[in-house]
Formats: sequence, C-alpha cells, structure tokens
Amino acid sequence: MISMPNPVILKETPLEDWEDSLTHQDSELWEEINDRCADFCNATPEEARAFMDELADCGITTAEQFCDAHFYQTDAFHAEAEFVEYLVTELNCQELPPYLVIDWQASWDRNYRHDFFTLTNKDITFFFHHNF
Repeated sequence: MISMPNPVILKETPLEDWEDSLTHQDSELWEEINDRCADFCNATPEEARAFMDELADCGITTAEQFCDAHFYQTDAFHAEAEFVEYLVTELNCQELPPYLVIDWQASWDRNYRHDFFTLTNKDITFFFHHNF
C-alpha cells in the first residue's frame, strides 16, 4: 500500500493575525511601512503597533502621510550627522573638497532638526519631514 504524506497546514503567524485585524486605513499604512522599511517584516504585533502609535503621535495616520513624510533611515551610530551629510552631498549634489571639515552633527543641531523629526525602532533611526 502506498502511504501518502501528511498534508501540511500553514498557520498564520501572530503578525498575520494582527494584520488581518487592522482597519482599512491602518492596513494601508502598515503595507506602506513594510514597503519602505524592510526592517519591519519580522516585527511582532506589539512592535508594529508601537511604531504606528508613535507615527500617530506625530500626526502620521495614513499611508499617504507616511509617503510624504518619510525621508531617510539608517542604522548608523551618528544617525543625525549621517543624515545631514546625505542631504548635502547626495540630494543637493554638492561635491565638497576633501580638505573641508564639516561638523555634520552641529549642522543637525543648529538647522535641520527644525525641519525633520526622528523615530527609532530597534537600531534603525527613521527621519521624517515635519511639513508633510
């Protein structure tokens, strides 16, 4: 007699259960977070909800607002300094001479912190524009 293998029944993970319980607006926001921030693919429901609550505290409650506000993310130790250097050298296409020394952190502290805010999840710092 030929034995048939036992069928494998896939169970939903706690995150998938949580995703199924979201409102339409929260579901779209969560999908956008996952699309733009791959670090959340292994998040627990508690971590995901906490991040979405932090976003809501900053006025970001929809996927569209998230798209408009999300600007950059990094796991660098000096995240703010890296972000300002990125803005100046990459986005503004400024080629700085190698002999020039810039205090990127001071630039953040003095100027850029007024236009952006940060949220941190695990070791990742997310930068969002205030005017979204």
